[in-house]
Amino acid sequence: MGDAPVLRPYQSDLIEALRAAFRMGFRAPLLQLATAAGKTVIFAAAAHGARAKGRRVLVLAHRIELVKQAADKLATAGVPASMLVAGGTVPADTCAVVASIQTIVNRLDTIGDFGFIVLDEAHHATAPTWRKVLAACPAAWLLGVTATPVRLDGTGLGVEAGGLFDVLVEGPAIAELTRMGYLAPARYFVPERRLDTSGIATVGGDYSAAGLERLMAADSRIVGDCIDAYRRHASHQPAICFVVTVAHGEAVAAQFRAAGYRAACVHGELPAAERDALIAGLGNGRIEVLCSCELISEGLDVPAVGAVILLRPTQSLGLHLQQLGRGLRPAPGKECLIVLDHVGNVLAHGRADDARRWSLAAGAVRGTGEAPVKRCPECGAANAIAARTCENCGADFPVGERDLTPAPGELVELTRQRIDWLSHQPHHRLRGMVLSEAEVHAVGRERGYKPGWARFYLREQAERMGGPPHANQS
Repeated sequence: MGDAPVLRPYQSDLIEALRAAFRMGFRAPLLQLATAAGKTVIFAAAAHGARAKGRRVLVLAHRIELVKQAADKLATAGVPASMLVAGGTVPADTCAVVASIQTIVNRLDTIGDFGFIVLDEAHHATAPTWRKVLAACPAAWLLGVTATPVRLDGTGLGVEAGGLFDVLVEGPAIAELTRMGYLAPARYFVPERRLDTSGIATVGGDYSAAGLERLMAADSRIVGDCIDAYRRHASHQPAICFVVTVAHGEAVAAQFRAAGYRAACVHGELPAAERDALIAGLGNGRIEVLCSCELISEGLDVPAVGAVILLRPTQSLGLHLQQLGRGLRPAPGKECLIVLDHVGNVLAHGRADDARRWSLAAGAVRGTGEAPVKRCPECGAANAIAARTCENCGADFPVGERDLTPAPGELVELTRQRIDWLSHQPHHRLRGMVLSEAEVHAVGRERGYKPGWARFYLREQAERMGGPPHANQS
């Protein structure tokens, strides 16, 4: 057993807030805290308190990697726990158990009762398997923890929305954690136009994987642009590339290797030891680009990750934020996370540090940003409006020259400052500007407009400039 962790001030505050919630009579609080901000440390401390009151503890997760992490943190907090894995058993009187939901749901008649149950990555906890386990322990107090308290369809996790939780306890926002140095800042490079997914079917609340695979295969420029953007903005930095399917990931990894980078694809069909070795390769330099198919959106702890490459369009705010969160852990020598978004997820769902007001009833509502910027015509990075040279590439800004339209496939940096400045402009001034599609959609989201507003604006802008309506108005 290692030394107990030294809690950060906000972690101590959140532990006390959870205790206060239980004292007030709530039986199922949900803790929202950003990825990499220490959710596991907090629920381990809560479990220690439950054990001190004589309650038997169960920690549930949906993946074996999360089970192992939780067991380690519990032991460090002074709560030795048995891991229940496939094929294993634990005595019915074991004081603390950590298990995957898939394993424990078939052993409910042998594990005994529990008085305190932690639901890790609790946005999954509305599934029938989770409810079956909880029904077997009706008197237990619950604690859910997640960075993204929202279902895939955007509805809430509270009891009034059909969920499990009766009070929300929110941690500091990502922007605040970044200012305090607990998370790495991020820079976002986005496409000039969103990927057109209008013909892709929705299955289970998100785009059909088969439809996305066909879409990505139909536009081979995306992967080429992806490699060029990585070489330009994050070359040789450890990167996670989120892909659509295993076949898509293998193809992308092969093209990265052909371009001279150490790349591989990791997915659930690989043996556990091989998956672990590939993920560890991101931290030890053996792997530069790791393509992930539905595997490491949650739970990955590799602070060295310096870039996230988005090649998987998603309708899910939660999945989007989980993917960005894989690179937000700080590390020695790491100045920032580089986000290379080739499919428009940042345009659809925003930056990780956008202000969001979470709710148990209806997911999250995004807030606004800060100040105007200008875009470098050479590299697409955003700079302070008064800058004379680009902070990213050092290029001089031509005096009096307007920003240039990026070349096809080039990513441009979308910042909160730029979005906020545009979203606060009066309508008559907006109608006199020439905005990219990315900027139009961002302004529409910030002002709460329906999607039709962006299509109307782009059509009107095209007519104003004497050209045909914008190509991507579907």
